[in-house]
Amino acid sequence: MKKKTFFAILIAILAATSSKSSPSIQSSQEIHSSQAIPSAQPTQSTPPNHSTPFTPKPFEVTITGHGQPMLFIPGATCSGEEWSASVAHFSKTHECHVVTLAGYAGTGPLNNGPYLETFKTELINYIKTKNLSNVILVGHSIGGFLSLWIASELHERLNKLVIVDALPFFAGTFNPNAKPGFDETQAKTLLEAYNKMDNTQLKTTQILTARTLCADSTYWDKIATWGAQSDRKTLAYTITEMMGHDLRTQIADIKVPVLVMAAYMPVKEYPQFTKEYASATFTQQYANCSNCKIVVSPPAKHFIMYDAPEWFLQEIDTFIQPS
Repeated sequence: MKKKTFFAILIAILAATSSKSSPSIQSSQEIHSSQAIPSAQPTQSTPPNHSTPFTPKPFEVTITGHGQPMLFIPGATCSGEEWSASVAHFSKTHECHVVTLAGYAGTGPLNNGPYLETFKTELINYIKTKNLSNVILVGHSIGGFLSLWIASELHERLNKLVIVDALPFFAGTFNPNAKPGFDETQAKTLLEAYNKMDNTQLKTTQILTARTLCADSTYWDKIATWGAQSDRKTLAYTITEMMGHDLRTQIADIKVPVLVMAAYMPVKEYPQFTKEYASATFTQQYANCSNCKIVVSPPAKHFIMYDAPEWFLQEIDTFIQPS
C-alpha cells in the first residue's frame, strides 16, 4: 500500500492536474522589496532580460498589533489571509507580521527561480532589516518548510518556531531512498499540466485540492480562489523545489524550541493510517531536531487552523508562554 500522508499537497495537486478538468486583517501594509538578491542565483537557464531592470518583490507583509513579533508564513498558493483568525487572536498581545509569498494568491511572481531559496534569503533579510528580535516564526506547509530553513541558518533573533503540518523532506515519506535535488523535468511537467487548463478548469482542480486538504467546506472556495489566482510557474516550481530539498540534517542547527503540529484525519480506505502512524512519521523526519515537540491534531486535514481551530490556538498559546 502506498503511504497515505497527512501532508498531502503534492498528491492533491497531481490528482487535480491529472483530471480532465474569515474576516480580513485590518492594519498597515507594506511591500518588502530587496535591492539585490546576490545569494539567490537562478538554477534554470533564462533568456537575457534587456528590458528595464525589475526588482522582484519576494513577498508582501501586513503588520498588526504590538508586542513580541510573530512572523506568519502561509502555505502554497495561500494568501496571508490564511492566518486571519490567528492574527485576530495573537495581535492582542503580539506584533503580527503576515506574509504573502510572491506569485501566490494573485501577487506578482518573481522573475525566475530558485523561488524557495529567494524567499528564505529575503525573509531573513526582512527580520534583520526590521531589527526584529525574539521572533516567533509560524509556518504552514511550504511556509513551515521555509521556517525550518530560516531557523537552521538564522541563529539569532528567533525565540520559538511553530511548524504546521510540514516536513523537512516530504519526498522521503513516499520513498525512503529518495535523493535530494531539483527535478526540472518534473517541474515542467507540472507546469504544462497547469497551462493546458483554462481558468475555469484550473478553479475546478483547485476545488478538488481544497477538498483534499481541508475538512471544513466553508473554506473550500477561498482556498481554491487563492490557488486559481496563483502564478502557475511559481506553484509548479515551488512544489518541486520543496520536494527536492532535504532539510533533515540541517534542522540539527536549529537553536530554538520547535512545536510541530501533524495533521491527522482517519481515512476509511487506509486503516493503517493511525495517529500512531502519523506521530511515527513525523518523529522520524524530525529526529535530528533536538528541541522539538511533536503533537498530532484531533481530526483535521492539512489546514489544521480551519479544521481544529480551538485546539490549534490553545497549543500555540501554551507553547509560546515565556519559560
